[in-house]
Amino acid sequence: MLVGCLALSGLSLLLLPRNIAYDPWSWLIFGREILHLDLNTRLAATSVKPLPIYIDTVLAVFGSSAAPILWLLIARTGALLALAVAYRLGARLAGPVAGIVAAVGLAASNEFLAYLLVQGMSEPMTAAAVLAAVDTYLAGRRRWALGCLIAAALLRPEAWPFLLGYLLWLAWPGSWLRRAIAVVVGIAIPFSWFVIDWFGARQLLRSAHAATQESQGGPLLSRQPGIATIRETWHLLSAPVEILFVVGFVAALVAWRRDGRPNLSVWLGVAALGWLAVDAVLAQGRFATGAARYLLPGEALACVVVGILVADVVRVVRRWTPRPGASLAAVVAVWLVLAAWLVPRALETGRQLHRNVALGKLAVRFADGLPHAVALAGGRDAVMACGPVTTRSFQVPFVAWTLRLPVGDIGYIAPSTGTVFQQNLEPKVPIAERTTYHYVGSAGPTAERWTVLSTCSPG
Repeated sequence: MLVGCLALSGLSLLLLPRNIAYDPWSWLIFGREILHLDLNTRLAATSVKPLPIYIDTVLAVFGSSAAPILWLLIARTGALLALAVAYRLGARLAGPVAGIVAAVGLAASNEFLAYLLVQGMSEPMTAAAVLAAVDTYLAGRRRWALGCLIAAALLRPEAWPFLLGYLLWLAWPGSWLRRAIAVVVGIAIPFSWFVIDWFGARQLLRSAHAATQESQGGPLLSRQPGIATIRETWHLLSAPVEILFVVGFVAALVAWRRDGRPNLSVWLGVAALGWLAVDAVLAQGRFATGAARYLLPGEALACVVVGILVADVVRVVRRWTPRPGASLAAVVAVWLVLAAWLVPRALETGRQLHRNVALGKLAVRFADGLPHAVALAGGRDAVMACGPVTTRSFQVPFVAWTLRLPVGDIGYIAPSTGTVFQQNLEPKVPIAERTTYHYVGSAGPTAERWTVLSTCSPG
């Protein structure tokens, strides 16, 4: 699966735009700075995530041109692995029908393909790690399951309670050495989130503070962020998946009461709801934004529950219609109803993918123009000598990467002196400073060009 997903990810680099989202650019910068023993996370708007930063530290060896492409390759591989393992887990538990439904349900989640996969976000990697932890555990590979949970805990703090619970379960009946190792791992993983900021900013809670700076419309702007986080599931999941998950989980609870022992759908449902609950608690305590994409690993588990439910329904239909022709017709009818139910989300996913790919191609052409814009300003040394650098807020980490500066050294409000790299005339120069800035030139395509303003002469 890994080789196949890696090959498809490599193919995606040829077919899809190679644009990277805001946070991955910041992690690339942090990794490069760690490699050069000059980490600076002060004033960065991006929270640290240990595993992406560790990966980017290794990728920094390959240079500024190759590292972003290699990150995209790894991140997209992780997203494709999430789909593959969703199928594998569903098929392991209830057959190929369950696997197909689980993978399709995950792929149809809001912005999974169009944004999270295309732009190299880390949440699909977390979903892959969580699903792989369950799959390897069921296969009897307990150490692999632990490794997958550690990876998930280095990607999202919602995984910490699951990791700590699993460590206790593994270590409690063992020797004192195993218990000591479990304690060390249980402390080291959460601590790794804070130690990066301690070396980069001399602040243990810098990332927690950055994570609470929510953009407009986020759960943190509501009076009850925890409740708003729960409502975010409606934006992430399609309605059929949510409804079928509830039905499947309730059916599993009923079967538990009838049989006297919980089946795997119960445990998967509890884990999915537990992930949602932890994320809601973090948002309510204002330790996280409660963004919908953070719920993706829980949704992946929910999709497996839905897959098991659909597979059970198909089996029941076949049992009730013993004649081969009638059985086939009934099964086809079930699939048609399910497909029709998912059509609205499938169409929306297609529209999102088409729109984001078009915007991504434009963003790549726009990014290609930045070196020319820097040259118009006299080159990197001249830009640095002129004073502070300012750009549009969403372009901050990309400009910092290009100029080899810490993320926090790039502003988005023009000061009295320095250089401004505008995108679509943003950011605007304050009225009081307009007389000090002069137009240097423009670079890039007409639709998305860089406009360079400076208080210094390029010469």
